[in-house]
Amino acid sequence: MKDRVKSFRRIKASQLKRNVKNWRVHPPSQKSALSTILKDVGFASACLVRDCNNGTFELIDGHLRADLAENEKVPCLILDVTKSEADKILATFDMVTSMAGTDQVALNKLISSISTESKELQSLLNTLMSHDSELLEMVTGKDESHLLTDSFSILIDCKDESEQIMLLQRLKKEGLTCRAWIL
Repeated sequence: MKDRVKSFRRIKASQLKRNVKNWRVHPPSQKSALSTILKDVGFASACLVRDCNNGTFELIDGHLRADLAENEKVPCLILDVTKSEADKILATFDMVTSMAGTDQVALNKLISSISTESKELQSLLNTLMSHDSELLEMVTGKDESHLLTDSFSILIDCKDESEQIMLLQRLKKEGLTCRAWIL
């Protein structure tokens, strides 16, 4: 694989040429979240820029960071890529990253280990943390030792998952203790 990183520089954000083909939009919630991280931690990654060979540098990735930094210098990886190659990176860089899945249990454990005095960062972390007991139950399991004692059950065959869910909800509304099984 080729190493396309030509150099590393800190460049004033306002001097970075915004890529007119940038397709990412940044909602207020994302701006607020990134601003919070930048205030609490600082820059932890570099913007990707293309050397235009005329004394200017065009952003490929990092538009929001550059917008938030305004007149401050931001870390930049200067890439030795053509305009066409820069377009390929622009089109795929974030998309490939977003293809990654989330191990919510591992993320929750990581978030639980983080301490901060910033109320804004804590709010962001709380938003990222799943309090979905069903998700945690699926991964960690629920203590069902009470099932080892004598019990009397009925197994009902359903034609599909939607019928199973509907029947389960109806029976729970009637006050019956029931759970779904997939055989």
